Amino acid sequence: MKDQQKLYRIFKLIRYLSQRPYRSISQLAKLLDASERTVYRYIQLLESLDYLIDKDEHNRFFLHVDYQRDSDLISPEEAGYLQDMLWQLPNESPHRDRLLHKLNQQFTLAPLVQSQNRLQVFEHIRILGHAIEGNLRVRLHNYLKSDGEIRNAYGEPVEFQEGYTYLYMYDLDRKDYRQFKIERIGKVEPLSERITGDHASYATDLFGLSGREWLPVRLCLSTRAYQLMVEEYPDARPFLRSHKGRMYFDGTVRNFRGVGRFVLGLPGEIIVEGSEAFRTYLRERMGGGYGLE
Repeated sequence: MKDQQKLYRIFKLIRYLSQRPYRSISQLAKLLDASERTVYRYIQLLESLDYLIDKDEHNRFFLHVDYQRDSDLISPEEAGYLQDMLWQLPNESPHRDRLLHKLNQQFTLAPLVQSQNRLQVFEHIRILGHAIEGNLRVRLHNYLKSDGEIRNAYGEPVEFQEGYTYLYMYDLDRKDYRQFKIERIGKVEPLSERITGDHASYATDLFGLSGREWLPVRLCLSTRAYQLMVEEYPDARPFLRSHKGRMYFDGTVRNFRGVGRFVLGLPGEIIVEGSEAFRTYLRERMGGGYGLE
């Protein structure tokens, strides 16, 4: 196995050991796509690096984590926020890896793995969002149920629910609608098969509005507009990205009214790109032109 693949598996193992529900060796082996012997070897390696790993009465393993070593240093929450921001920088950024390394030195690997976990959730949301927009089926691999069972699911995604915490999907194997917690999905596989069912949607968008379809919106945000969007609409994080020093929102809404209020409330701070329908909506609201590219 390549060193990079081994390191990635160890990072994933730390994340699984750090969050509930705790897992047995066999469950960890399935999640990591590795043998039980390999998992034991990784655990021994982590223990040699002073990670305190224990198991409960059901032989499910977990990690004792104590991030903070000095009350005068930044908090774990602040470190996690900084790491999320740093991971959004392009790979060629000269400061990204150096700053991540410094944060890693202060808080060991655990917050880095937590940040990786958030990025994995964001990636799941991105792939599922494209599948919903493209009317395509998906397969969810290594989904961890609340009772500890691991299963795969094949179905037709309908919508996100409860602030992008759950996926509402018609399960084709079980012939029923089910909720899947996104952070418990191991991998999302988009398929080329078209959705054939007529599924009713009950979702509202990031701005709290409903509608009959998902409408694409792409915005170029100033630093102030970006900060306000994160503060007022934290569920927008999966759709925010950095490119060549500029921040973008690239997502979908159910109705232009909510995002329109946000854009019109920050004149000169946002450039609307892409959707001609959204440009037309803003022109009608303004009675004229707006900062549209």
